[in-house]
Amino acid sequence: MIIRIILLIALLLCISSSNSAENINESLYRIPNTDNLLYLELDIGLVIIELNPLFAPKHVTQIKKLTRTHFYDGLTFYRVIDGFVAQAGTSIDEDNGSQYFKITNKLLLLPIENQITNITNKAFSLVQSPDMFAAKTGFIAGFGSARNNDDSITWLTHCPGVIGMSRNNAPNTATTDFYIVIGQAPRYLDSIMTIFGRVVYGMDVVQKINRGNAKNNGVFDDANKTTTIKKISVASDIPKSEQLNIMIERTDTMSFKSKLSKRRKRPSPFFYKKPPQALDICQIPIETVVF
Repeated sequence: MIIRIILLIALLLCISSSNSAENINESLYRIPNTDNLLYLELDIGLVIIELNPLFAPKHVTQIKKLTRTHFYDGLTFYRVIDGFVAQAGTSIDEDNGSQYFKITNKLLLLPIENQITNITNKAFSLVQSPDMFAAKTGFIAGFGSARNNDDSITWLTHCPGVIGMSRNNAPNTATTDFYIVIGQAPRYLDSIMTIFGRVVYGMDVVQKINRGNAKNNGVFDDANKTTTIKKISVASDIPKSEQLNIMIERTDTMSFKSKLSKRRKRPSPFFYKKPPQALDICQIPIETVVF
């Protein structure tokens, strides 16, 4: 089998790919559930998203339902702010999800999810305590997360590459539109927006999405300049012969713990002056191997 290794932008986007597959220890990787993978086919290339039903079950259900009705096919990234987010779906001039309402005569408003109480049965790989925005941060199955002091509440963090649900000013008003974080981590959005997935392949494609008018909050002056969604598919609905094989670095191993320690201590001679031993949850690359 020919191995195709995809080099992604690791430090900024927290997603990386292996430069050699022959020496991979498979016990340090996991194979994602294809029913929780979306193939986002843009007119500029392919992006694969891993969904997170643990933290956002209602959003994942709705996204997959919309995907399977071909709702997103032909829509665009109509609001793209360089260094912030790329937002896709219906036009910003319409009520969120109005097109879906016209098709189904039913509009499901989604509550803000993204928080789980007492999730002690899932491995939490500690990264930093305290963190600027939380008592502690860490990884749960590859997703950057944060916790309060007594570990009673856990939520996902807005790192580059995560996928969140757009909403109006009022909470619990998300319906169809989504955004991808394409720049610096807007952690101030944690817990007030719902993160339902993250890019595991094709972040280099995401970074090629056309930017909108900065003076108009990222909205395009010319709709012809937007990046188009050709199609979104749930991976399990795609013939196996057309699926990419993906392995994602596990974040619950001693090897990953050692990786965090090295990044904290910066042993490379390049660091002739050692920085503080602190880690940003959004600057830890999670390796993805595609073959």
